[in-house]
Amino acid sequence: MSDHDLTRQDEDISAPEFGEEESIDGYDFGNWPEIVGVFLTAGLLWLTFALNG
Repeated sequence: MSDHDLTRQDEDISAPEFGEEESIDGYDFGNWPEIVGVFLTAGLLWLTFALNG
């Protein structure tokens, strides 16, 4: 892997090449991190307004 490969942006990579890189990673978390993030953000906002009155 060269330094050029490390600094390439997603926009510089073709769709098939991007898919290949993603499959090499081996991590497929799905949508649950975004869903959990929304609930945690909503809970934090609720706590902020509940405690500050």
